[in-house]
Amino acid sequence: LPPGFDVNAGDQWMQAAIGIAVLKDGAYEKGEFSRENWTILPALIEGGFVNSQTERPHVVFKDGKTYVFTISHKSTASPDCPMPDGVYGFVSDEGLFGKYRPLNSTGLVLGNPSSAPYQSYSHFVDQEGYIQSFIDTIPAPGQDVENPGVYRIGGTLAPTVKIEIEGDRTFVTQVL
Repeated sequence: LPPGFDVNAGDQWMQAAIGIAVLKDGAYEKGEFSRENWTILPALIEGGFVNSQTERPHVVFKDGKTYVFTISHKSTASPDCPMPDGVYGFVSDEGLFGKYRPLNSTGLVLGNPSSAPYQSYSHFVDQEGYIQSFIDTIPAPGQDVENPGVYRIGGTLAPTVKIEIEGDRTFVTQVL
């Protein structure tokens, strides 16, 4: 931890990471998927004291850089680091196993609006910058989004969003 930084009670559980495991040669062909046949490599990205969960990490290689995208949730964030449900991204100039920095300074690439904090999830960013996601739940008209009671179930694809990725910045350019 940086000097002078205090960890609040419970934040020690905020230890999300994105990593890679490699299956030993020949194990796939033999159907041997037990734990001892995997080698866990060092984490690509760690979110110590920030978040307890990252989901669906995926990689995009573009313009000599490596981008790792993941999704996370307001409910899994440390109270000290409030964040919306959404897709988060990180970039490395040193390849897949290089040092990463958050896109847009915070990591947030596309977040749910405060008026519908759980509207979409399961984001996926493709090589061209199109983000696909799934509509989760939408507050019913007149509902308090912080204390919603009953939500309407989305149950379908959300609109596709196009982003431009330029170095360590992303920009929404289109909603389809």
